[in-house]
Amino acid sequence: MNTKAFLIAALAVFFGGSLSADQPRTPVSALPNLVLLVSDDMGWNEVGYHGSKISTPHIDRLAKDGLQLDRFYVHPICSPTRTALMTGRSPARFGITAALTRGAGVPLSEHFMPQTFQKAGYQTFIVGKWHLGNRGDEYGPRQRGFDHFYGCRGAKVDYYTHLGPRGLDWQRNGEPLREEGYSTDLFAAEAIRLIKNRNRRQPMFLYLPFNAPHPVAQAPAALIEQYAKLGFTGQNTAHAAAIDAMDQAIGRVLATIETEGMARNTLVMFFCDNGSGGGGRGLRGSGPKGGAGQLALRGGKGSVFEGGIRVPAVLRWPGVIPAGAKSGQLVSDVDLFPTLAAAMGIAPKNSKPFDGVNLWDALRNNKTAQRKPVVVAGSRGEFALLQNQWKLILSPQQTSLYNVTKDPTESRDVILDHPIIAAELADALAPYKTPEKE
Repeated sequence: MNTKAFLIAALAVFFGGSLSADQPRTPVSALPNLVLLVSDDMGWNEVGYHGSKISTPHIDRLAKDGLQLDRFYVHPICSPTRTALMTGRSPARFGITAALTRGAGVPLSEHFMPQTFQKAGYQTFIVGKWHLGNRGDEYGPRQRGFDHFYGCRGAKVDYYTHLGPRGLDWQRNGEPLREEGYSTDLFAAEAIRLIKNRNRRQPMFLYLPFNAPHPVAQAPAALIEQYAKLGFTGQNTAHAAAIDAMDQAIGRVLATIETEGMARNTLVMFFCDNGSGGGGRGLRGSGPKGGAGQLALRGGKGSVFEGGIRVPAVLRWPGVIPAGAKSGQLVSDVDLFPTLAAAMGIAPKNSKPFDGVNLWDALRNNKTAQRKPVVVAGSRGEFALLQNQWKLILSPQQTSLYNVTKDPTESRDVILDHPIIAAELADALAPYKTPEKE
């Protein structure tokens, strides 16, 4: 037996499988881990590294140790953003432009990101809010690529009673749970348990979508009192406190990744599913007087203006992604599936073409790559199309063009100055206007 064949055979025995001498493959346990941390209804101005009065030291540390995505766009409502994340395809293709109700779900013909990760040998965990189909088991997380699910399938779940609009919405792997505790803390505890008890011979994909600070926001009394003393009023007080509590939970999860010795082999990403809504709408400065680095972004949750779709986002991978840097690359939620799969070194198994693009090389090297336009669909028939510095808004009421690099607050419509650019962006919308049939 030659040296190459001997090494391959030895690896096969060690990893409990068989490897072809002609087609060697990376042992599963050598693949990196992926952790996605997602907040619910949290705006651009509600993280400390953007000047917020809300305390988010652990998210800020991710930004310090990682790469800030300065132009990261999502959809203006939670279900469309989650659809884009999971499929790498525009939710407008499926007619998903608003929150999914009990009788709806992402078409079963769509391939989800965790299904690709499962096929690559990953153990796949979701802890938190699903909101991608609540009408039957076939639309649930465990049927769409996740080995383990703990949390709620719908929206608007009470943080303490875990009751949704139709009763108890709290489970572990299909079994309803009645348990006491604050949802944010329970999510963190479950994630930590899964990390500690993971199969160390397999890589891990952990998706941790918090329900905080979705309105009506709730938080521990001590935190609410703390923000009331800082000058927050009304629902804004609980909104800020819920973000603080979530940041503390994120800190505990990150500390576990450190103590488990996983940090240098783990890509961690934090982002928000859409702009701030409810008590947090328009919280410029997120406090009585605002803060340094604030942007008076227009609109909030539900809007395709910047305040509804441009959100904080950070990538951290020590030794792989530049630390303490800021990227001006235009990135969208539909780009995450192809980009994160590339980062992990695995091939997507989808049969339908992505709408998103693989931006891993650009992000890893902090370069700006040319890419096709980003298309964002709103819930009222409006669309935003972004490319380079330009943003076109098409709606039944208006057609406007903004240079969001120079004018991030969208205060000056320049469509009359650049009609050709507007027309070229409008042409990119054609494939998304008519929803596909399942």
